[in-house]
Amino acid sequence: MADQPATLYCANHPDRETMLRCNRCDKPICYQCAVLTEVGYRCRECVNAQRARYYNAAPLDLPLAAAVALILGALVGALAYAILGAIGWFGFLIAFMAGPAAGGAIAEVIRRAVGRRRAPGMKWTAAIMCLAGVLLGGLLLVGAPALAGGLPPAMLLRVLPRLLFRLDVLLLAGLAASTVYARLL
Repeated sequence: MADQPATLYCANHPDRETMLRCNRCDKPICYQCAVLTEVGYRCRECVNAQRARYYNAAPLDLPLAAAVALILGALVGALAYAILGAIGWFGFLIAFMAGPAAGGAIAEVIRRAVGRRRAPGMKWTAAIMCLAGVLLGGLLLVGAPALAGGLPPAMLLRVLPRLLFRLDVLLLAGLAASTVYARLL
């Protein structure tokens, strides 16, 4: 009975006993207040302070990343629709190899455009805009000539989905977008 530890109470909930402390600031916290991180339990204040240092984007970084992803995705999409369809089934192999390479290049351009700063939603925004850009590039490459060629709108609505949603291009787009997401950590 000599050395019993003193009873600790949660800093946020003074009526709760606890034996847990934040491993950064040593503040007593209960399990409801604790946030499990890779290095142990921390209080919400320490976690939020760490996030504030990690996310350092300027206000226009997110729209800039979205615009870059859309434009470069459209360029990749136009190239994919033009090239992959011309080489048949071999296009799947090319799409499998070119998708991650294109996504990595797009992610690197985005990182340089925003000065290597990070924003909370930048990964998702860039990946979605990359996908949208690939489809936009296909729409401009495939749909514009069909409209200029004088196809009636009813015929265009039947033909366009078959031309736009090709598996080889969708494979390339998915791999590119997932690589953009992974590289913008």
